[in-house]
Amino acid sequence: MHQSSILLAILSLWTFRINSKAVLPVVGPKRFDVAITSFSLTDSDRLDPFANDGRKRSIVVSGFNPTARCQRKQLQLYMPPATALFQDDKFSAYGLPNGSFQSLYLEVCQKRANRSPCSAGAHSFTSLPLAVFSGALGTSRLIYSSMLQSVAAAGYLVVSVDHPYDADIVEFPDGTTITGIDIESDTDVDLALNTRSEDIRFLIRQFANSDIVDKLFPGNIPKQHDRHIAAIGHSLGGAAAADAMLHDPSIAAAINIDGTMFGQVLAAGLDRAFMLIGHENKTQDTDPSWKTVWPLLKGWKKELEVKGAAHYSFSDLPLVTTVLGLQDRLPEEVELVLGNVEGHRMAEIEVALVTSFLGSVFKSRSGGEFGDELKEFPEVVDVA
Repeated sequence: MHQSSILLAILSLWTFRINSKAVLPVVGPKRFDVAITSFSLTDSDRLDPFANDGRKRSIVVSGFNPTARCQRKQLQLYMPPATALFQDDKFSAYGLPNGSFQSLYLEVCQKRANRSPCSAGAHSFTSLPLAVFSGALGTSRLIYSSMLQSVAAAGYLVVSVDHPYDADIVEFPDGTTITGIDIESDTDVDLALNTRSEDIRFLIRQFANSDIVDKLFPGNIPKQHDRHIAAIGHSLGGAAAADAMLHDPSIAAAINIDGTMFGQVLAAGLDRAFMLIGHENKTQDTDPSWKTVWPLLKGWKKELEVKGAAHYSFSDLPLVTTVLGLQDRLPEEVELVLGNVEGHRMAEIEVALVTSFLGSVFKSRSGGEFGDELKEFPEVVDVA
């Protein structure tokens, strides 16, 4: 066979791979199937500080709802069309072929025409702890959907939130999109942090509205008594989770995943359970903000380092590249962004860290049970 024919055959197989459906798996302890619902919420009491046109602040959220009895499953697009096209263009710079994000799916519990997406039965669970998630600056909430689905499958209600103008793109249910703006100066970062923190607190207040709860979690009720809410964030989202907990006593615990700390918490500290998770070489020794806040954390606290991880190892991207068969084909420079931990393994590590923390907080307020599940992950270093 001529070299040109061989090349054509390889390209044909490659095109088939990218154009085929690729399903991101649930990892970790799968106790439940999960339904996913997305919609927008508008805070009528607050103007959007980035819009400059007098509009009220709106956010887009995804709810991950565990169900014990899923009557039917379906494949659901990993992200809606405009967002997938945007991400394809963005990540082509990292070597991902065109069509990568358009080919991705999640296996979910099918929504039904009546109120409940998946019947959980009259005697099923009705009240579960709630985790609210905020992603990195310039990053869509949807880049974390597989990880959050796995957290929900372990038995937690999960909501992720997109923060318009500081996310790279936010696609509203009506197809309207808002692309991100440059947020670089200290003033801009402070505004983004405060806006994110207010978005998270606004979202948590909506759980007092039964109609909102019904849309996000049909068949389930978030535990609101005795502070059964956790705030989790990656990068700037981690700093926002800490700031939201500082200002909202209903938040029992928070996790900052690989994020530099900003804002009032650096002086005020926190009095509830808090965990720092860093990529390799991101610790108190290398991040002054972590060193500053550590002695001010008066509740249960933990600092962990994940060897082989880089900043975006804590998104779905390593798993995406593995599922698409790309992890060993990308430019070497990508390792600086995604790390060198195999995609499934990295997803298992992150889900184990998050669910172990949530389990210890909501089962034992001392946090004393944390870490039993992590012995099988030598990549995770207990720093402090």
